[in-house]
Amino acid sequence: MTMVGTIFSVSISAQQDYDIPDWIKNTAGWWATDTISENEFLNAIEFLVNDEIIQVNTLQSGENSQGVPDWIKNTAGWWATDAISDNEFVNAIRFMINKNIITVNSSNEYKITSFLLTWDEIVADAKYANDGSLGIKDYFFKNTDRMLTTRVDVEHERYLDQTTFDLLSSGIALYRITGDEVYLQQARSVVKTIEKELLKDGRVFIYKPISGIYTNFSNQETLQDIAYLALIDSDKDYTKLIQIIADRMLEEEVVPATQLIYDFVWYDGEPLTTEMYIPYDGAVYLESLLLAYEITGDEKYIEQVKKTLLSIWELRDTDTNLIPSSIDANDLSVNNEFMQQYGAGIFLKLLLHYYYLTDDPEIFSIMEYYTDAIITNFWDGKTWDYRVNSDGTVHSNVIEGNYAKLDDALLLVHDLDPKKFETIYEYAKLDYDNSFQNKISVVNDLVIHAVKDDGSKESSESMMQYAFIINQNVGSRLFHETNQIEYLKSLNDFYHSVILNHKWTGGYIYGIDSYTLENTKLGWILNQDAPAMIANKLNLTFMPLDDVEIIWTKIGNYEISEPFITSFDDPGRFNSIDFDYSDKSIFFHTIHNKGQIIFADEIKSVIVDNENYANFDSHTLNTLDGTHQYLVFLK
Repeated sequence: MTMVGTIFSVSISAQQDYDIPDWIKNTAGWWATDTISENEFLNAIEFLVNDEIIQVNTLQSGENSQGVPDWIKNTAGWWATDAISDNEFVNAIRFMINKNIITVNSSNEYKITSFLLTWDEIVADAKYANDGSLGIKDYFFKNTDRMLTTRVDVEHERYLDQTTFDLLSSGIALYRITGDEVYLQQARSVVKTIEKELLKDGRVFIYKPISGIYTNFSNQETLQDIAYLALIDSDKDYTKLIQIIADRMLEEEVVPATQLIYDFVWYDGEPLTTEMYIPYDGAVYLESLLLAYEITGDEKYIEQVKKTLLSIWELRDTDTNLIPSSIDANDLSVNNEFMQQYGAGIFLKLLLHYYYLTDDPEIFSIMEYYTDAIITNFWDGKTWDYRVNSDGTVHSNVIEGNYAKLDDALLLVHDLDPKKFETIYEYAKLDYDNSFQNKISVVNDLVIHAVKDDGSKESSESMMQYAFIINQNVGSRLFHETNQIEYLKSLNDFYHSVILNHKWTGGYIYGIDSYTLENTKLGWILNQDAPAMIANKLNLTFMPLDDVEIIWTKIGNYEISEPFITSFDDPGRFNSIDFDYSDKSIFFHTIHNKGQIIFADEIKSVIVDNENYANFDSHTLNTLDGTHQYLVFLK
């Protein structure tokens, strides 16, 4: 709140009813009796205007008054004791504003901060789930150094006979958003358990805590998580471990004749199934090899990725350029002719990741053809069809809850060459607007697993790992580029509804019924990967405006202004922003251009390029022309 600046006009009617909160009247009374300062009273008035209880329109700059006159203070006291009406009090406020005695600063800032998530709540919500998993670990493995948890069926209140490595991804995620070494040590301890007990001849096994036996497990997701740890843990060298696991994957899970991948193999190296399901395990396999290349620099990993990508592309329908979702890795026969809309997005993300690392023109050309094929065949005029066969016929036209996986991929492809990929931006925006913003697939502020095109029920679940993982990337970007506050409001409502309704003793469950909010069979299991899914909402705690570009992730020579998310359950990663929750500081390695960044929390101090910087106010940081590093301390 300031006493200088802009003149406003206030639209009121003579006897309009105002929904003024009681605390405003209390504040007016306290100011009238000198219990609080004038500035605190003015902050309350600013709330009335910014919350649109009183409508205000900016006109122009004008002369400044010297202070709030005594009669306004008297009026506030009379109103607080009901001696005058709400209308008379509002008229007094109108006088102060029109005479430029007060100004309502940063109405846009106020609206934005009210819909941003706070750092505190994200850390608390993620920590709640992590603490629950640590409790499960202590129940099964108390007084041991096994850093494992066990799956839990919350509906039937029973533990399942399968351990998980979710404390690894949770530790990584919490360390990323807090900088707290406790969580880094948690992740290291999981890896230590894997190395000491579960890694046998390059294969990672699963321990069954009830039956006390070991069973086979695919290496793919484990390798991905260990690689994520290696990217943030500079004090440890994970190269050898990553090579051991990745080399075994190359030896046992790749079919040399086809260059495709087995989804699962037995402990003896024989395939459990000959299927390669591209949107799921196939994508995790390829993504884990790309990460292995980033860590080790070993060319054989990225070479295998390209061989497999080209082999998949060879299976496309040459008339439509669409690929199937499931293939027999041995004989190239097609198990599922259709590809899901999210599967198309995941395949694009794999192409993007490979291209970021290589600048390979052949892969770029595939992205061109495939994006055209997606728009031609998946677009129904308003949203993406859910499943489309390779020949272009529609297998399912419902609106399915993972739509933003495709929207996000298309936006990133657009960024490679905005002119060449000009049209795909509009399709991504239209789909997100029609699916999420217009709430055709939303009920109780939850994203429904699937609805028909008219919004009627198809599959009623709210699944925590679906839209919850990815929507913030698309929504925050569209807000930045349109300045439409509704994008942030929808994401804020969505986040809080998921946290409230999926919350369970010791964490969050995977799925509930979106309509009734009751448990559903598809989601009975406790989601012990929830800390990572919650932590990736950190890009909703501050928001760039104008032409400001905050770089979250650098891959190869490419800068990405969001956390990079690839496979189905992947919560993503970033490497260009460091968070230290202990001193409430955020270090931005790279911010481009002049403009503003609005923070949910109030700014305490700022350092730019190692020099103290004073051009900030309350929640707003004013950035400089060019490219700079910013260290922001929050209150």
